[in-house]
Amino acid sequence: MLRDLLWGLRWLRHNPLFTAVVTVTLALGIGANTAVFSVVDAVLLRPLPYTAPGRLVKIEESTTKMPAAWIPASHFLRWRERGDLFANAAAFRTDALTLTDIDTPDQVLSLRVTSSLFSVLGVHARLGRVLMESDDVPGSPETAVLSDKLWRRLFHADPKVIGRSVRAGEEMLTIVGVMPPEFEFPYPDKEMWLPLRLTSASTGAVQVVARLKDGVPMSQVNGAMAVMARQLEQEDPVERAGLRVLASVWSEEVGHKAAQSLVLILSAVGLLLLIACANVASLMLSRAVQRQKEIAIRACLGAGFWRVMRQLLAESVVLSAIGSGAGVAVAAGLLRILAKRIAALPIVMPHLQQVTVTGRVLVFNAAVCLLSACLFSVVPVLVASKVDLQTALRSGRGGGNRGSARFFSCLIAGEAALSFLLLVGAGLMVRSLIRLQAADLGIHPDHVLTMKVPVGTALHRPKELDTKPQQMAYFQQLVERLQIIPGVRAAALVNNLPLSPANTTLSDHLRTASAETAGNVRARCVSPRYFAVMGIPLLAGRDFSPADTATAPGVMILNEHLARHLFPNGNAVGQSVWNGGKTSTVIGVVKDAPQMSYEAPAQDEAYFSYQQFIFGSFLAAVVVRTEGDPLALAGTLQKEVWAVNRDQPIVKVETMNDVIADSIWRPRFSTWVLSVISGVALLLMSAGVYGVIAYTASLRAQEIGIRVALGAGPRMVAGVILKDALIPVAAGLAASAVAALLLHRLLASLLYEISGADPFTYVTSGAVLLAVGVAASAGPAWKAATADPLEALRSE
Repeated sequence: MLRDLLWGLRWLRHNPLFTAVVTVTLALGIGANTAVFSVVDAVLLRPLPYTAPGRLVKIEESTTKMPAAWIPASHFLRWRERGDLFANAAAFRTDALTLTDIDTPDQVLSLRVTSSLFSVLGVHARLGRVLMESDDVPGSPETAVLSDKLWRRLFHADPKVIGRSVRAGEEMLTIVGVMPPEFEFPYPDKEMWLPLRLTSASTGAVQVVARLKDGVPMSQVNGAMAVMARQLEQEDPVERAGLRVLASVWSEEVGHKAAQSLVLILSAVGLLLLIACANVASLMLSRAVQRQKEIAIRACLGAGFWRVMRQLLAESVVLSAIGSGAGVAVAAGLLRILAKRIAALPIVMPHLQQVTVTGRVLVFNAAVCLLSACLFSVVPVLVASKVDLQTALRSGRGGGNRGSARFFSCLIAGEAALSFLLLVGAGLMVRSLIRLQAADLGIHPDHVLTMKVPVGTALHRPKELDTKPQQMAYFQQLVERLQIIPGVRAAALVNNLPLSPANTTLSDHLRTASAETAGNVRARCVSPRYFAVMGIPLLAGRDFSPADTATAPGVMILNEHLARHLFPNGNAVGQSVWNGGKTSTVIGVVKDAPQMSYEAPAQDEAYFSYQQFIFGSFLAAVVVRTEGDPLALAGTLQKEVWAVNRDQPIVKVETMNDVIADSIWRPRFSTWVLSVISGVALLLMSAGVYGVIAYTASLRAQEIGIRVALGAGPRMVAGVILKDALIPVAAGLAASAVAALLLHRLLASLLYEISGADPFTYVTSGAVLLAVGVAASAGPAWKAATADPLEALRSE
């Protein structure tokens, strides 16, 4: 076998053009698959960087009022004692603090965690130590563990940072440890871990992760959780009605949102590989037909069937190996491009920023290499094996037969079918994205600038912003200064921006005299003129005013959806709504606006005056409508913010159009990738059609010469050649259209207001495919039509 491989290398070296074309074709197909699989490996297959991650479980609660959500801290303290189920359990909740004694005030997204978290995960610090039980004791000094990224970004990777104190609001934090770079929990945007000091009097909700005890199956955990849920519900049947405790494997929760898109893209590059293999198969077949005399001589000299086959298969394996090696280089280049795209995405997901070609990826590459060799070599080898020795020895060069001609036609049809599937998929995604971007959101984002201006949580905010009146005065002063800047038309505040992943949800139902919500009502706290800034039409009533203070009667504004829900038979303005123990009067109704998702239908949403319903101010954002380019005023606006408070961090400055674009990153990214893949598929198909038609036209040179000698004109000859291309292309298109219609449901969940059987997309894709087929075969057809018939006849 080694001799066959060496002979194959020698033969390929003597045919550099053929080798180069095959290598480039395979490199594109195998490289694209390797690159995409690298992302799949990092996001879906690579284990989380914890000890035995499959034994980690996430625990949530749900009631009739609230779907799966965080759990009360008191419930966690009871579960933690379940030694029959868990080896250990930990609680955590999000936090945000502002570090002020550094060059520029910086908000750090962090987690409050019980010290048990690190032992639950089985991780250790790279410098210093992790949190210990002594850090959990109320009243003990504040300590902090840094992420590797934060350590490098703010402290310049100084190993002497351990023991250093930093200021966060009025508190001093002592840095006790730095985690290794691969540690991410729960996601890479969390950069600091602080003690969560829970006691029996603790309120609020937490997230819970636990490590299963050895030998305890998930079924036993779910059974025990169901029993505990019934006990908790009996203790408070009103607030805990329908309580369920949900346990799920932590690793299965991570990355599941991206799974569908990644599987779709991996399937697309799989089709691209098949197109590349079809191209190479046509090249191998044409070469095998040309080598029929060589094969006949070998047979006459005693080479048996399997000896000849082994030699031809060895050449295919060598070609595939070369293409595979080039594919790794192509994959490395594609990953660099993908890394830039991924870095710009507003997504946090473990391992996504560390996508590399790992050992598992190389094994996948080798498997694809062998699969490719089998796909593009088997049929050409079998065709070449059926050589008529007498005919081949009498002929000066190899000639085709009906079998090879049929196979060439099948290859063109197959490439056309696969390309059509990719074109339809990309076309549907493009059409869906266009409709998504053109959808009526209920807001007018042009000329709107957004700035997140958190003032910290209760534990880490300056003392001058410690109370609600102080915070309201601060925000009012900030807005007043921004509104007088030349070029600013209006400014306002909101607790969290539309399409922000963080949203406030009312814990109590909203009730009227005749209706009640089913829970899950979104709440947004805004200042006067917010609706004017965002371009949200006021449909009835009035906007909030400065007179809607904390001492004034409670007021609220409803979106259309909630107004119809609570007041289906009349005008909502002036009506009373009960929210828990509070009563508010509806003063206005506004058009539905996007909440957490661009694509999701409208949901119930209530707006409150920021003076009456002070929000978690660490989520606060300023929105400004400008007369011109909003980014041109970004620097001026930042200076005004720091003029009010020099320690105020500004987390992110971006236009509302950028916020919207970030919210639809998944369809934008999937559409971009599918469009690139379908473009490469069309390129490969056109090259394949060109090569096949050029070769088959050369085989028919004598026939064409006879046709011309008998009076056939150039158009008639060109038509005969074009027919050889367009008939299989049309056949592949028809077969693929049926397959696409059957498979369109796979894309349904990714499409927005467009059917997976959209006629315009199918017709357009078919027209593009036929046009590419005509363009690719036009050159060989015209060359054959204008060839000298005497030369063609003489050459035969």
